[in-house]
Amino acid sequence: MRIRAQLSLLIIAGLAALLLPACHHDAGPPPPLPAEQIASEFEKGFKDAKQEVKDLAKKVLDALAAKDYPAAYQATQELSASPAATKDQQTLASRAFLTITGLLQTAQDQGDEKATTALKTYRSTK
Repeated sequence: MRIRAQLSLLIIAGLAALLLPACHHDAGPPPPLPAEQIASEFEKGFKDAKQEVKDLAKKVLDALAAKDYPAAYQATQELSASPAATKDQQTLASRAFLTITGLLQTAQDQGDEKATTALKTYRSTK
């Protein structure tokens, strides 16, 4: 009788171990990073990065500082796809990308031809 109880508990524990991962739900895409936080978050997130990743992060920040949103857009795409970046760094870059996309769309709405070209290029290669 005692062996049956132990066997039953073992089977229940095994089933629970198999079913628990199935309960995990993906939260979806990361939220955009507020524009005013990009520089400080990049500073923290990329301080220990490999040099090539740091260079890409600096390229993003320099383009944002110059309000060159098409360049920031391109640099952020490169950064988020960089195999040298960690998963957390890629996520940070993706969050910044969402914000920069919004800035680029605003620039397009205000008649910025470079912004229009950048968005058309992105959509055609997607």
